[in-house]
Amino acid sequence: MKYTVSYPIIDLHCDTIACVVALSGGKERLAKSGGHIDLPRLRAGGVLMQAFAIFAPAQPVQEMLPLGDTPEAIFEAAYGWYRRELAENAAEVAPVRVFGDIEKNRRAGKISALLTLEDGAVVKRPADLDALYEKGVRMIALTWNFANSLGYPNAVEADMSKGLTALGRQAVERMQELGMVVDVSHLSDGGFRDVAALARKPFVASHSNAREVCGHARNLTDPMLRALADRGGATGLNFYNLFIGDEGETTIEGILRHALHIRKVAGVEALCLGSDFDGISCALEFKDYAGYPALLAAFEKHFTPREMDLITHGNALRIFRACMEG
Repeated sequence: MKYTVSYPIIDLHCDTIACVVALSGGKERLAKSGGHIDLPRLRAGGVLMQAFAIFAPAQPVQEMLPLGDTPEAIFEAAYGWYRRELAENAAEVAPVRVFGDIEKNRRAGKISALLTLEDGAVVKRPADLDALYEKGVRMIALTWNFANSLGYPNAVEADMSKGLTALGRQAVERMQELGMVVDVSHLSDGGFRDVAALARKPFVASHSNAREVCGHARNLTDPMLRALADRGGATGLNFYNLFIGDEGETTIEGILRHALHIRKVAGVEALCLGSDFDGISCALEFKDYAGYPALLAAFEKHFTPREMDLITHGNALRIFRACMEG
């Protein structure tokens, strides 16, 4: 069945640049890729803005070694590919450096690209955030699965009570001053509580689900979801089967279970999309980014048109406006 694109999509997290384009040495490109995302599928899915993460882990990860064995080396390698992709696809894609760029790009018929960082390990002092901001980074997930200079992860084997380091607290403050969104996906429960206490602006969990529905440590508890909502933030629904609770293939029904639960405990204003495309290895019932219309057609049976607007783009726009303009 063919589904009509009905909503402009803002997706808060994908790994396409680092884990597909950069790791392939450019054999896979944004113009045409064998992964979940490329330009034709972004258009087919209804894209307004895609957040492109540079995954630069604090400790060496085997799959990322072709790009380097330090977070700094990996960041620079992937950042070079990001700049190249923007330059070569300038007729179709444009970066977002200030909030107004989103609307400017839309009017020009271009896809907005938001540069983000997954794992803040490259931040060794507050001034490093200024350098990242100058490069165009507008959202940072403070940790990945390893402890780093900013805090501790929510990895299964980690001490989830540990929070932010002194530098991590400084980083949250500086990010809010600069106009960068603080991302708590992958952050320990203790770190989440620290961010919630420090936040003067909305923050996000760019790609996390509900722990009550699927008890994985990567997901957020009900009190965390409510705290996120109380501060004007939202979580981006992650499509990885292990964080959904699906066996094998990720199902539309599985994603919907999380969305309905999050609305129930934290309100629809706490819901965004954060697929984790090109960072997840499971099969998807709706295949890839071009399958977004099929996913949203199922959502329409449970959410009003206003709620659909908020989930697909409205909540994200509100958060980015508050963080980037405030």
